[in-house]
Amino acid sequence: MAARYGRPAQGRRGVIVAAVVAALVVVAALAWQATTAMNRTSVHTEDLGFTVQDATHVTVRFNLVTDPGTTVRCTLTALNDTFTEVGFKEVVIGPVRAARTAHEADVTTTEPAVTGSVQSCEIVGR
Repeated sequence: MAARYGRPAQGRRGVIVAAVVAALVVVAALAWQATTAMNRTSVHTEDLGFTVQDATHVTVRFNLVTDPGTTVRCTLTALNDTFTEVGFKEVVIGPVRAARTAHEADVTTTEPAVTGSVQSCEIVGR
């Protein structure tokens, strides 16, 4: 065969080896990313409600769901009837003792609010 068609190019073997090595690196990176994502602590909230106390305060009630021992910073907001933010407060909670914990916090407002809720939460010290 070699006499008839010539010897195969030596670069072909190198390309195959490089492709296999690249594929192994990609598989290892995907496995590492999947493992890291599964072990990451998550946090989410469940709005329970709000109470407008007066023209300058609204109380926000919510459940926090995260791993026990986690400390979380939550941003609470109050909105007026045109959906403009009229109150804002950050609260640090934790370390929590249970996976689901109930919380409430007063948010000071600059004018009467018609709603109050949790805007976001993030884990502190990551």
